[in-house]
Amino acid sequence: MDNDSAASEAPQFGFNLYGYLTSNIGLGVAGRNTAEMLLHNGTPVRLNDVSAGRGMQGKERSLVEEIERSRGLAPYAMNLFHLNPDQMVYLLNPLSSRVTVRDRMQICVPFWELSRLPPAWHRPLAAMDLILAPTRYIESTILSDCPDARVLHYPQAVHIPAGIAADRTAFGLPEDAVIFVTSFDMRSDIERKNPWAAVSAFRRAFPDRTDVRLIIKVNNAEYSSAFPALVQRLNEAASDSRVVVLDAPMGYTDVLSLYASSDVLVSLHRAEGLGLSLLEAMALGRPVIATGFSGNMDFTTDDNSCLVGYEMTPVVASTQYAYSKAFAGDQEWAEPDVDEAAAHMRRLADDAGLRTSLGRRAAETADSIRDSYDRGLIVEDIHREFERWRQDPGRRAASAARMRDLERRFFPLYGKRVILAALRRAKALVSSRA
Repeated sequence: MDNDSAASEAPQFGFNLYGYLTSNIGLGVAGRNTAEMLLHNGTPVRLNDVSAGRGMQGKERSLVEEIERSRGLAPYAMNLFHLNPDQMVYLLNPLSSRVTVRDRMQICVPFWELSRLPPAWHRPLAAMDLILAPTRYIESTILSDCPDARVLHYPQAVHIPAGIAADRTAFGLPEDAVIFVTSFDMRSDIERKNPWAAVSAFRRAFPDRTDVRLIIKVNNAEYSSAFPALVQRLNEAASDSRVVVLDAPMGYTDVLSLYASSDVLVSLHRAEGLGLSLLEAMALGRPVIATGFSGNMDFTTDDNSCLVGYEMTPVVASTQYAYSKAFAGDQEWAEPDVDEAAAHMRRLADDAGLRTSLGRRAAETADSIRDSYDRGLIVEDIHREFERWRQDPGRRAASAARMRDLERRFFPLYGKRVILAALRRAKALVSSRA
């Protein structure tokens, strides 16, 4: 940690925000939203862009100027980690001056999809002075495993950039078809996102109808060596020219334009921490069909969405280590009712008026959440917590002790990561010279 003069002075109220601020992933979107909300409300903030790995950094440029401007700012009173705990600890490197811990309040915004926390998250979360839970589902999960944690509900919002519009021609979509779209990121686990259920529901709903399409948008396919085999499996599951897989890289605005060009977004997920694509589609006035479970239940209701029933089943298959028994322990997630989803698809395809009314109510919900978010009400709540922390020497001392313990415990992991990265670079260099 750094020991410069800034660290020894009483820091100014404000946030040192650490996040994937230029990466095209869900955690990056959430971090950028928080950064923009703080800037909009004049809250002092120092932006620190963290690499998400695999060439993801630098893909989204909306905050680049603010990130550069922030470099000259002294650290503020609160460290806000818009990172999951198992990644946040790698910033706590005593050989780096990136994070100032002394006399700082520690805050984390974790996103997690299952109903129990991974054991590796317990100690880092317990070291936080405050945890901002993006959904009630995540809040409940945190308090189940960390009952002594101080947690605030931090409802998430989406901000649709100006100029997003439907453009079916750009995506090769027929103008006279009812378009369903499902979307997932290859780095977020195809089994959790469960496009197979969307394909099955579509085929059951429309065994021979020609004026419908199902678009499967795959994000960050280029970063997965397993992707070709999974595309083949998707195509085999569909065996249907009406089902189209779009795997070309797209920027955030292009993905939103795809949603705007569609009639219905389908998410038959097995679990979601938030359900960002659902909230994005709703903000665009598109009706959604969604599993009635987990994070999306903060904003999807029977009045503004088509919710699908489910049964809880063990998590036994996943492409991501994060959901494996070795990392997360025994877990359960939801298996959506495909027949019920198919019935929703038929109803929406047959009733344009229903699509319009559901989409309008969905947009009203998304707009209301965004308006509350933009007012920065969470900052007022955090400020009250900060004042309690600042005026309690015992809490500050305990906070510092927890962070020192966290640093000691996780520094060996950081060292291992540095060594492995050096070995990969050396191997790449040897290969390039061969």
